[in-house]
Amino acid sequence: MVGLKEIFGRGGLLASRVPSYEVRAGQLEMAEAVGRTLEEGGMLLVEAGPGTGKTFGYLVPSILLGKRVVVSTGTKNLQEQIFFKDLPLLQDILPQGVKAVYMKGRENYLCLRRLEAFLRQPSFAFAEEERFLKEIIKWAEETERGDRSELGSLPEEFPLWKRICSHRDHCLGTECPYFKACFITRMRQEAAEAALLVVNHHLLFADLTVREVGAEVIPRYLRVVFDEAHQLEEVATQYFGVRVSSYQWEELVRDARVGLQDSELSRDLLTHISEASRAIFFAFLRGRERCRIEGVPPEAKEAFCALQGHLERLRGRLRRGEGPEFEALLRRSLELEGALDFVLQGDDPDYVFWCEVRGKGVFLHASPLTVSKELKRRLYPRVKSLIFTSATLTTGGTFDHFKERLGIERSTELLIPSPFDFRRQAVIYIPPGLPDPNSPEFVREAATAIEAILRLTEGRAFVLFTSYDHMYRVHSLLRGRLPFPLLLQGERSKRELLDRFRREISSVLFATSSFWEGVDVKGEALSCVIIDRLPFDPPNDPVLEARCERISREGGNPFSQYQLPEAIITLRQGLGRLIRGRDDRGVLCILDNRLLTRSYGRIFLKNLPPAPIVYSLREVEEVLRSWEGWASTRSTQGAR
Repeated sequence: MVGLKEIFGRGGLLASRVPSYEVRAGQLEMAEAVGRTLEEGGMLLVEAGPGTGKTFGYLVPSILLGKRVVVSTGTKNLQEQIFFKDLPLLQDILPQGVKAVYMKGRENYLCLRRLEAFLRQPSFAFAEEERFLKEIIKWAEETERGDRSELGSLPEEFPLWKRICSHRDHCLGTECPYFKACFITRMRQEAAEAALLVVNHHLLFADLTVREVGAEVIPRYLRVVFDEAHQLEEVATQYFGVRVSSYQWEELVRDARVGLQDSELSRDLLTHISEASRAIFFAFLRGRERCRIEGVPPEAKEAFCALQGHLERLRGRLRRGEGPEFEALLRRSLELEGALDFVLQGDDPDYVFWCEVRGKGVFLHASPLTVSKELKRRLYPRVKSLIFTSATLTTGGTFDHFKERLGIERSTELLIPSPFDFRRQAVIYIPPGLPDPNSPEFVREAATAIEAILRLTEGRAFVLFTSYDHMYRVHSLLRGRLPFPLLLQGERSKRELLDRFRREISSVLFATSSFWEGVDVKGEALSCVIIDRLPFDPPNDPVLEARCERISREGGNPFSQYQLPEAIITLRQGLGRLIRGRDDRGVLCILDNRLLTRSYGRIFLKNLPPAPIVYSLREVEEVLRSWEGWASTRSTQGAR
């Protein structure tokens, strides 16, 4: 059997078959550690800096193992890169093949039955939806996977998709007339026979959740590699908590009207359910988008008692019906009532209870204050080997924060620095004169600073924001003032925006959190990353607020133990978009003066890439001029 040194070493399989491959000692060190952990068991934490080649560092030993390994990513972008780019390359090079399957959450896939039902009675929320319908119908006839990502032209927010995608609440299982042709069915059949399963964190935690009731989404596994593992606490919080929305109750009533054939008796009962559920959610509206539930309003309790009585009558009728549609409605009514009851009880000290308003919908949440207890119960005992890796797992050079948040007690740790020469390849620019990011003048002054930087770099930049509000306002101020294409997150799908950004070399992309990580743009197309402010979570975020209170009660310092490490990891992720290859060069810019005026600014500075820091555009320009080829590169781009 071929060894790892024969694959990763000088003159090895990768070096001889991949023209751009560079031998990296850190990559081999990581692959050996991953291989040992997969074979022997245990937990391995690996921070692998940009350029380490961490994806191959865990994929190769996973393939060579010859046993089932689940690779879970934080973003669909990385998931697609692994399955459609990295795995085919390795399959072609390595002597040992592996059957691999790519799995996403069911709402990413088209439901043929729901599409057929929609086409019988089409209705559109927006005229734009009708324009895309012909494309969807044509695609549905040709696609083999039914994966929405194949429809690159669909906008990121597209309400029609929710009405035709696969959804657990609407799934009829083996009773569905499309069961054999179902894209979910096919995916799971393939997965049952595969050794390497490429999933994302959301799907893996959905699997852990349904295993509580004896079901499964992912076939049985004993070994997991978590890439982009710094996201795990956030995803686990979502899946180990409870969420119930006004939309879910509206959908239940709408579907029950269809199932019960809209008799007069049913209409009255469903109207009562609709009114009672609406009264519960309306009682929590307090004029804020996100707020803690400090006490359940009396009118919500009264409406819930009425709702429970109506639901009992509804379930009596559903039990008299025949067919999977009635069983699905019965299950949904019980689950929704249970979720609402848990939130309204609000008495579990391990959870924070909060309300969120999004658009016309109201969402009630119960989020765990810590995910470590649930991970120790649901995940750690069930698997033999766990590998956690990311370019950003440490703060201050230690894994302590990551381990504490995830309840990891015993592990092997490996910290592999980036092979890139940041002192030669990058310059960090911190403008000293900008107002505080919380001041009313900040957006206007930041837009002026961004304009000056972009003129210097001739576009070719990501401008990353911590809020949609800042993104929209700055984009609006700069639109028409710059001679570069200004791309805006949400205007098109993420894939299409990135394709256009790579294609149009001088373009500038304005984006928020989903572009801070899992995005890989090598070469001259990305020569500048600008970040508007230090990425602290909003202090009034209900989950953050409750977690900080808990740390304080336990005698800790929530800022230094929780808020600061989280912000450092996020900032490092955003800055990590710039240098993706040994020939990449560019400007990292942070528009937050707190780096220079607050005591914690020094801690952020210590965690930045080891590049020179400058404080004026003149110094930035001097650095750019000193880089051989920078000026000629820019003149070549102008000719394009």
